[in-house]
Amino acid sequence: MASCADWLSAILATACLTVLGSTAHAALTESEARLLNGLDSRRALADIRHLSQDVVRTHSGLGDGTAVSGSREEAALANDIAAKMRAIGLSVRLEDFPVRAYRYGPVTLTADHAPITAISLHAAGGTWGTRDSVPYAHGNNEDHHAIKATLVDVAGGYVSDYARVGDVRGQVVLVHRELRDWPPAQITEAANRGASAVIFYDYSFSGDQRDALRQDSMWGHDRIPAVAIARHSAEALQQALARGAVEVTLENRVDVSDGHSQNVVGIIRGSELPDEWAMVAAHYDRWFQGAGDNTSGVASVLEVARAVIASGQRPRRSLLFMATGSEEAGLADPERDWLAGSTAFLHQHPDILRTASLIFNLDLVGWTSPSGTLMSTPDVRDHQDSLLSDLGYDSRMQVVIPTTSAIDAWNYGVVGGAAMNHLWRATFSGSPAYFPIYHTQLDVLRPEYYGNLQMDLRLIALSLWRAANDPRVPIKLSAIADFVGPLLEADAARVPQASFVDSQAALASFRKAAVAVEGINVEGSADVVDRLLMATRHDLVPWLYASNGDFEQVVRTTEYAQRVAVLSRGIAALQKSDRAGAITALGDLYEGRQCLRLSPQSYAEERGFWAGEGGWATQFGHRAAPPAPPFETACEALATPDSGMTAIINAFTASRDEAIAAVTESLAVITVKLRAATATLEEFARERSVRPGDRSEP
Repeated sequence: MASCADWLSAILATACLTVLGSTAHAALTESEARLLNGLDSRRALADIRHLSQDVVRTHSGLGDGTAVSGSREEAALANDIAAKMRAIGLSVRLEDFPVRAYRYGPVTLTADHAPITAISLHAAGGTWGTRDSVPYAHGNNEDHHAIKATLVDVAGGYVSDYARVGDVRGQVVLVHRELRDWPPAQITEAANRGASAVIFYDYSFSGDQRDALRQDSMWGHDRIPAVAIARHSAEALQQALARGAVEVTLENRVDVSDGHSQNVVGIIRGSELPDEWAMVAAHYDRWFQGAGDNTSGVASVLEVARAVIASGQRPRRSLLFMATGSEEAGLADPERDWLAGSTAFLHQHPDILRTASLIFNLDLVGWTSPSGTLMSTPDVRDHQDSLLSDLGYDSRMQVVIPTTSAIDAWNYGVVGGAAMNHLWRATFSGSPAYFPIYHTQLDVLRPEYYGNLQMDLRLIALSLWRAANDPRVPIKLSAIADFVGPLLEADAARVPQASFVDSQAALASFRKAAVAVEGINVEGSADVVDRLLMATRHDLVPWLYASNGDFEQVVRTTEYAQRVAVLSRGIAALQKSDRAGAITALGDLYEGRQCLRLSPQSYAEERGFWAGEGGWATQFGHRAAPPAPPFETACEALATPDSGMTAIINAFTASRDEAIAAVTESLAVITVKLRAATATLEEFARERSVRPGDRSEP
């Protein structure tokens, strides 16, 4: 899974989280029971063991066992998974797509000649290598491959930290890695301060795992070399620095060029509706051995496919089993470089997304935890309630409606506008806790960590089977309106300067039209209604949502509404000459946090990264555009005690007006798309109302 760990805690704290009730539903059918009885978690564990330990045995500067986007190791995994799918009996193809591909040499790091275990950070710089066949070298030894310099502990690596330590030109800086906003901006600041390299350590959820080496993508921040070390190594360096100067030597080769990755697709064609789909997917690229993230997901895809084939039953709709490449990184988009494989699938197969009854995404399956989380799109929520009840999982599984832009489920359920499930069992605490080993060399197979694997396989298989066989796809577009409505109301309360009336009226009309179509019973032709509902959802949903600064799913207005609210609080504080209060207010805004702790040059460079280059975040405007440059100027002045209040207030007022205008524009997009969807639904309902043999049910 890509991205930082705190998105889930934020979602669980703010989302519509409901513990499922225990309403009785029909028992499992004989067909369903036959499928579920064929599942075997022992086979899935064997696949986890094989894929995590046997296929990739090469050493890597990213961490042994890593299979990164576009690498030979990733290709070896794709071929192995494809062979397994063929052996199961699926029709298999490998679909190529372009990525930015990196190759890493070993990392050599010493402090006063004593070796320190370290890894290169993905898409960060090396001391030497090539970029698109053009060589570079940052070293200061004879061949310019290694850097030898004194070490400086700069704590968080922001402006206030450098003010404390002074000039770091030519030195290597030791930085405590950022979690909430990721480390890339810390690299930019170090580069602009003239540091020769960055050594990162620690992260907030490492717990007692002091030896953990945390890997993540740095989004192409490659101006200077950046490596990661364990917390215990950093503590040893800090103790040495307390005694006197420390000299470090670093060498890490990084080569980057254009390459390709692959999605591995296995298909069982439907007997009646071969052009409609139920799909299960899991990414296979990984950091280190990645037993949990996400070899467990791939093994689950394979085991469900085995059970379907072994049952001897052919589904009505086509089943698609996919292992996705390059989820952790691969896009050229610098600020959102993950989810490359699922992005490629969306672009290559809009027809599948338009006719998908359900796409089930898997990331960390079977983890031994008291309960699990099922992220779902609103339109299939009721169907999932029924399914969980039938399995007897009511008290052991929670349903969360929003998803996060940190996982492939975002592409399926938001960008692709399909019905989406995402099973999730990661834990922050307890025993075993997952996040202390997340993206580290400690994510290796321990069978006792997968005590819920059989339970999760049953949930995945039954969800997929019902989505492939139910006479009517269980879509409720009206539930999307029910979910979006309160979110728009909350934003309206934060931005009284903008009118939400048209959007709310359009949403109400859409809901009414959706209810009418959902109630239509087309004799002998239920698929006509299904196709309409699926296509309408596909065309509408991407325009309703966005991703905020914490990678959470919000409605399109929310990020700008948050900006309006933050700036209003800041302006109110400044009008009372409360500079500290204004600074506190800006801390609730991603751009506010960055502009307050970065130098103007670094903030301006990062602002350029935020624009994106056409990846999933920019395709539908899912990343809010950053505030105009006067916002940066006002932030800089705010941090200067003798600067005048009036100029700052005027600049923030202009930024707030800009955000209000963005809210208004977002509302216009939402309104237009809702009206178009409503017109499509109403036209269909009118036609059905005059056709003999059809009847409409309320």
